[in-house]
Amino acid sequence: MLRLHLLTATAAAALLAAPAALAQTAPTPPPPSPVPVAPATPATPPASASSMPAPAATPAEPADEATPAAQAPTAQVPAAPPAAQAAQPATPAAVGNVIDVLTAQGNFTILLAALNQAQLTDTLKSRPAVTIFAPTDEAFAALPEAERTRLMDPANAQELRNLLLYHVIVADVSSSQITGARGGVQTANRTRVLLDGTGEGLRIDGALVTRADIDASNGAIFAIDKVLNPAQSMAPPETPAAAPAASPAPAGTPATAPVPPGATATTRPATPGTNAPNGQPAATTTTIAAPPVPNPTDGQVDAQPDPSRTTPPVDTPDPADDDDDTPAPPPPTPGD
Repeated sequence: MLRLHLLTATAAAALLAAPAALAQTAPTPPPPSPVPVAPATPATPPASASSMPAPAATPAEPADEATPAAQAPTAQVPAAPPAAQAAQPATPAAVGNVIDVLTAQGNFTILLAALNQAQLTDTLKSRPAVTIFAPTDEAFAALPEAERTRLMDPANAQELRNLLLYHVIVADVSSSQITGARGGVQTANRTRVLLDGTGEGLRIDGALVTRADIDASNGAIFAIDKVLNPAQSMAPPETPAAAPAASPAPAGTPATAPVPPGATATTRPATPGTNAPNGQPAATTTTIAAPPVPNPTDGQVDAQPDPSRTTPPVDTPDPADDDDDTPAPPPPTPGD
């Protein structure tokens, strides 16, 4: 029985040692005789599967040396995601100008036809920063058909141009600039339009913005549900800026008399000894020439005499025409 166990152990050791022997002698041809089975006997002492890793440990050392090399690319992995993110931005950049974007949207066909009729298409394509409040096809359809036909008539091209320019602001506007604010902004036709972001939704005059911030390469588009009319602008009148206050004249400077309308003022250096009204020596003298006063009778012709109101001539005595023969009295003598 003991012999049977020894034979069984010897056979098991030979089977376990065979793969290790094949792994070590793979480059050389196998021996012709079964003698190599005998060297498997020294492998009997392990007599367990734990003896298998021993031969494999020798080639495992290069694998351990290669482990840092395998880990080197792993250390560079975090650098790859930023490059991938740079190649694929989260928000794609706007492609095309405002005309291209309007065309791609598909619901601004009437507006595009009107811009073309008013010869504004190329202008809006090349303008660097514009914002268009774009009425949709439904907004144009709300106009009376006769009004649409009249506006598209070539004879009314200038009126159509002014109407469309009222929908354009020469600036790149975003909805964040309108939200919470209310005020007038000058449009491209020099008429102010009301931008109101204080209520529910954004409003342009009386039109509601149905879609905001449609980006383009040269500006932005706001879709609105109504065609705007510059004659019905809701923007408050612009308050003129106050003129800067004039700086006070230095002490001792004589006051200058205001020049009446139409008069001319001539300033010359003052002659020595000339004093200003405040008693100080004058540096200059100003002569104001009043404009000529028109004579109301200039160019008038004297009225012709009225024949019905003739006056009889007055007979005045003429010494040369005296026919009286009566001698003149003699001059008085001193003795009389």
